[in-house]
Amino acid sequence: MSQNSNSDDIDLSRLIARILRQKKIAIVTAIIFFVIALVYVNIANKFYQTTTKFVYQSSTKQTGTLSALTALAGFSIGSGSSDDGSAYMEDIIKSMDFLLLFANKEWFIADTNKTADTLMPITLEKFWKIEIDSSLNNIEQRLQAAIIKKMLKQKYIQYEQDKKTGIISLITQFEDTKLSYDLNVAMFEELNNTLLHKMRFKAAENRKFIEGRLEEVKNDLKKSEEILLRFQQQNRSGNDPSIKLQESRLIRDVTINTELALQIQKQYELAKIEEARDMPLLDVIESPRRALIHFKPRPEIILAISFVGGIILGLLFALGFDLWHTERKKLIEQVEKARKELNA
Repeated sequence: MSQNSNSDDIDLSRLIARILRQKKIAIVTAIIFFVIALVYVNIANKFYQTTTKFVYQSSTKQTGTLSALTALAGFSIGSGSSDDGSAYMEDIIKSMDFLLLFANKEWFIADTNKTADTLMPITLEKFWKIEIDSSLNNIEQRLQAAIIKKMLKQKYIQYEQDKKTGIISLITQFEDTKLSYDLNVAMFEELNNTLLHKMRFKAAENRKFIEGRLEEVKNDLKKSEEILLRFQQQNRSGNDPSIKLQESRLIRDVTINTELALQIQKQYELAKIEEARDMPLLDVIESPRRALIHFKPRPEIILAISFVGGIILGLLFALGFDLWHTERKKLIEQVEKARKELNA
């Protein structure tokens, strides 16, 4: 047991000795690694992040107050199937049609390195200095595609949703703090308008369907009432049981159509209220704020990693160089010894 311990101590001491013999290499490597990281931190593009946190107000949540009011009138709104817009919200945000609304727009920026005059707005094309070969066809479409590809591929726009709380985060991170903030605000407003337009369209379609169904039921009610009226006029003094049975059937048809007309009329009034309602679908939990400091790169993290990594890399280089130098020296000695023996 003690022999193994002594052997480990000897191997460790030899290892340390090898490193100490090449300590200059270890120190120089660590310094170079740290300097490279320091240069990167200073020349790398700085990204500023803006986040808007919100929840989607589903149709079930929005009709809560309306359900309470209609209950006082003697009827209620069925639960139905709520349209959860959060299920396809990310697809809307990352769709070509949605992003095209911002790809061609001009933006004010705060970084004077990007433009000398910050009072003049510039497009994302000029901001990123994107160039398209002028000899190609459909230059405008290619340019728009290049801008959108850059926005998505390099994660300038991100969408996150907490599955437990349902809170959605719309994140924008750009090389300019004002651009990041303004684009985040514009995207949130456009997203809300897009969803609101979609809900209004569905409400209008629902109202049209109910309106058509109401017209049909009213016509059926009118026909059943006329049939009952003619039957009663033709059989005023009839005591035949079959006549009474037929009359009860006709009365039942009128009652059913009357009830249907009443219920569909209620649904029609609710559909008109739903269509006319102007309520934002996105409820903001945390408003966007203009970033005061850049989000990335993080100098303290990069420099800390480079410091530790540089030391480890320097030790490995020193150890590797010493092993190579020692083995090379031994090999040369063996070759010289063999040559002398052959000459002798």
